[in-house]
Amino acid sequence: MKLSRITIEHGFYFLIFLVALGVRISGLMDVPLSDQEAENAMQAYQLAGGENASISPGPGYALLTGATFFIFADSNVSARIWPVIAGGCLVLFPFLIRTLIGRKAAVIMAIGLALDPILVAASRMAGTDILAVGFGMITLGMVYQRKMIPAGIFGSLMILSGSSALQGILGFVIAWLIGGLLSRRSVLAPFPTSQTSGETKHLIQQAVLSGSFVIIAAGTLFFFVPEGLGALASSIPEYLVGWVSSSGVSISQTITALVIYAPIPLIFGFISAIEAWRKEETIARWFSLWAAVSLALVLFYPGRSILALSWVLIPLWGMAAMEIEKYFRLKDAELLPALGQAFLLLLLMGLGWLNLAGLSINLGDIQALQLRWAVIAGTILLAGVTTILIGLGWSFKTAQQGLIWGLLLGFGFYSVSILWGISQLRPTGEQELFAPLPISQNSGDLQKTLGDLSEWRTGSRDSLDVLLTENSPSLRWEMRNWPSARFMTSIPPGEIPSVIISGEDQPEPNLSIGYRGQGFTWSSYPAWTGVLPENWPNWLVYRNAPQTMDKVILWARGDLFPGGTIGETTELSPGSGEDFPILEPADDLPFDDQPLE
Repeated sequence: MKLSRITIEHGFYFLIFLVALGVRISGLMDVPLSDQEAENAMQAYQLAGGENASISPGPGYALLTGATFFIFADSNVSARIWPVIAGGCLVLFPFLIRTLIGRKAAVIMAIGLALDPILVAASRMAGTDILAVGFGMITLGMVYQRKMIPAGIFGSLMILSGSSALQGILGFVIAWLIGGLLSRRSVLAPFPTSQTSGETKHLIQQAVLSGSFVIIAAGTLFFFVPEGLGALASSIPEYLVGWVSSSGVSISQTITALVIYAPIPLIFGFISAIEAWRKEETIARWFSLWAAVSLALVLFYPGRSILALSWVLIPLWGMAAMEIEKYFRLKDAELLPALGQAFLLLLLMGLGWLNLAGLSINLGDIQALQLRWAVIAGTILLAGVTTILIGLGWSFKTAQQGLIWGLLLGFGFYSVSILWGISQLRPTGEQELFAPLPISQNSGDLQKTLGDLSEWRTGSRDSLDVLLTENSPSLRWEMRNWPSARFMTSIPPGEIPSVIISGEDQPEPNLSIGYRGQGFTWSSYPAWTGVLPENWPNWLVYRNAPQTMDKVILWARGDLFPGGTIGETTELSPGSGEDFPILEPADDLPFDDQPLE
């Protein structure tokens, strides 16, 4: 692109792109990988080290991340860098189709995709879900722009993402076939295109050639990992298995997640769909078919996941953006009354939210609960009365514009608060509906303790010999750079390792020398049944809900501590110094007696 052709619009999209990357990458270094993420990252780590790795179906993540580990470094950020990039690139899709949906609507859609909580959460997880969505949307945008070589490149990267890509491709193709059938019956106008049949054939050939090259090159890392093509072939059976086996995510939980995390695209996308079929708006009709088919596939697919809603959110945001764009300045609407109504609605929504927060405090007081529910109902009633009075006093257009602006302000603040909680306040996501279970917790504390012990003993923070009888993927990931770490089912007879790490449900090491133990909360699960916790207002406002915690115990040999020696003991207990009278540690121990919660 020539510099003379760079416009303010281009600069604005670039700013949105930077914001999208920022909210996705912020704080990722301190967020431990869950078991599911760690399993994916370990495949990439083994590939980077030249080891024989069993690659999961859909090799795109493992191959791309493995190359990143080889060139740069293996860390929590680099393990998630490709999902971050793919999620950030979602904002390019509205830019590529801006002539189709309108320039203002494209900007609104780009902002929505950049800040959508579900899309941001998916972009902060080490996996293939967002790779398929991000690369798939760039592919569609390039096809619309008739740039088929980059379309083939990004399309092949989407295909390498495995079964996640198949879900999106199937939804788009079925929607396209339904749209074509309706077009032949004159129910729906054909999708606008200027291509001739001869030109289409030539463009398809370009896409196929470029895509085939990338699948072979990237799918095998230039023939260094030929197993990648076999893993790609396994994507179809994996997806088909999902039609006969359940993931444990219910339909009601999926719908609830869509309502809670995406109110703006859901509300305005639904309004846009109704208006599109009522007023014969062609593009919105096609988008509504895409959204409806994608949602149906997610709901009826037994192996569904919450993150699969990403495929639904793309067309929903497109329809919502086209609808929101209409209300920037309605004809015959008066500005000041509409602004006053919008700010009044924002205050009423804030008042309702405060009373919703109070519901979790007054669970045992029936009168207080009834009063708070009455206030919430009163705010909704007052908002409706205000809209009617504005319509009677000024005009229906003014009331309509004020109502839409007020809803956008209220739900906009709500969505930003969810986004802030996901990326900053609760980055591990242990209380979210889309979290990949189990969620890892205190990996940083465990690494610090191990590093302190190793540095005291050897002068290096990763040289101590460690034996682990707990074999979770997240623990393997955290110990990947400890050369003397071994994973075994039990302690070999006659060995006295410096450090033993075991699960809390495993028996204490029965050795003839003294060890000191400390517990670390390692993973957590939701401890509620049903879609939401019983005290759902407390969860909705504060994300507080009961959790089940699993711990690991770090057993350190007595002579690792200042003044400590190896001596006999008959009983071991984590966090108990009374069992080791032979130790007289100094005040600056790198090891605490009390378990970390």
